[in-house]
Amino acid sequence: MRDCDVKVVWREEPWNGEPVILSGDIGGTNSNLALVLKRDNDLRILLELSAPSADLEGIGPLVACLLDESRARYPELRPTLGCISGAGPIESNCCSMSNLNWEIDGDALAEEFGFPIWLINDFEAISFGVPLLDLEDPAQVTMVPHSCGSIPEAEGDVRLIVGAGTGLGVSVMLGDGETARALPSEGGHAGFSPFDDETREIFDWISRDGRKVVEIEDLLSGKGIATLFEYFLEFRKPKMDEILNEILDARFADRPGLISRYASSHSVCGDVIRLFVKIYGRTSADLAAIMLPKRGLFLAGGIVGKNESFFLEEYQFTSFFEQNECLQVENVLRKIPVYIIRDYSISIYGAANAGWIEGCKSDEPRAVPVDSPRFSKTN
Repeated sequence: MRDCDVKVVWREEPWNGEPVILSGDIGGTNSNLALVLKRDNDLRILLELSAPSADLEGIGPLVACLLDESRARYPELRPTLGCISGAGPIESNCCSMSNLNWEIDGDALAEEFGFPIWLINDFEAISFGVPLLDLEDPAQVTMVPHSCGSIPEAEGDVRLIVGAGTGLGVSVMLGDGETARALPSEGGHAGFSPFDDETREIFDWISRDGRKVVEIEDLLSGKGIATLFEYFLEFRKPKMDEILNEILDARFADRPGLISRYASSHSVCGDVIRLFVKIYGRTSADLAAIMLPKRGLFLAGGIVGKNESFFLEEYQFTSFFEQNECLQVENVLRKIPVYIIRDYSISIYGAANAGWIEGCKSDEPRAVPVDSPRFSKTN
């Protein structure tokens, strides 16, 4: 591992001989690893380690660093198994990272470190984290009221997770505990369907270069926010000022963060985010009509967290989420609870949960499965 800014954080949880899961969340920007304790029905983080992904030439040295750090305090500690999520497609327990020039080979890591290690997609990790959320804890989730002000009761075992970030992730989560299953998809690459005059204008504008498909991800993602900003400048022609010029002068990839930063204080940025939320709500309604996720719709990703107030403002999200031409379907959508995920540790917990479930299916030592719907929070 070349010179790298590695951040190490010990939680206040002691290790008392419980099974330990190596959990990872590897993205294009940051690589995060943790040792997670399996204590009764809870998962608790013991130790976390993170480093900029661009400073790494592979994940193996970071795993070694994590294990060395843990054994300095607990010489007898050995992970039972590991599960690492990566931002890229998974094939034969290997992840080809979408935004890095190196890959993660789970089998090679298992051979190097002496315990089984599974790889899963990054959004699959979020999905496996959702059943662990404590829905009564505002630090973990925000309940989003429907347009009538109600918060519906969850029922059934189908959850829909939609997360806008660098791209758009869509998955379905079925069940809890050992029987939990994530059904990942490429829903973000499905075709976008305009639903009013404004979105038809945007659709035609994006399609002007003759492209065959305008994907949902083209609008519901970081690049989508930047695209909507360009649409506003071209069609609304606002008076340019210092803030708009700052955003326009920034790299395309940096514009979404600036737009979110100024959304509460600048009318154009605020309108861009409101349009984003409108499209998010209507697209989620289309997905929910297919899945009928009566256990809940969960909105994931940093974009939602940074702009939470706009999702709650005057029921902006749910008023569009409830829309359908069929009255009966509208009534179903109004009964689906909606949550914003606020806990950014969900990927670490989710990967640990997925690994434990997979371990229970194999010849690994069994213990009580994770079936309690909560994280155990320690600072």
